[in-house]
Amino acid sequence: MAQAAKKDASFEKNFQMLEKLSNELQDNKVSIDELVPRIKEALGAIKVCKNVLKQTKSQLSEIGREFEEIETEFDSEEDNVEE
Repeated sequence: MAQAAKKDASFEKNFQMLEKLSNELQDNKVSIDELVPRIKEALGAIKVCKNVLKQTKSQLSEIGREFEEIETEFDSEEDNVEE
């Protein structure tokens, strides 16, 4: 199942898996025999989530820059109309 976390780039699915594991660990529902494989699976899910967040942050920054460019162009056009 660790491979499923790596192949599935869905943030929500991986985050839900991490929440489930966290709850199971808090409730002592993970046996010692399952612990290492489950933690490895969690590591894969964390990497996917981190990558998705990094990509999203980059995309939002780019969108922000585009908005700033539009605003600058609009302000420049307004200044020209006022003259």
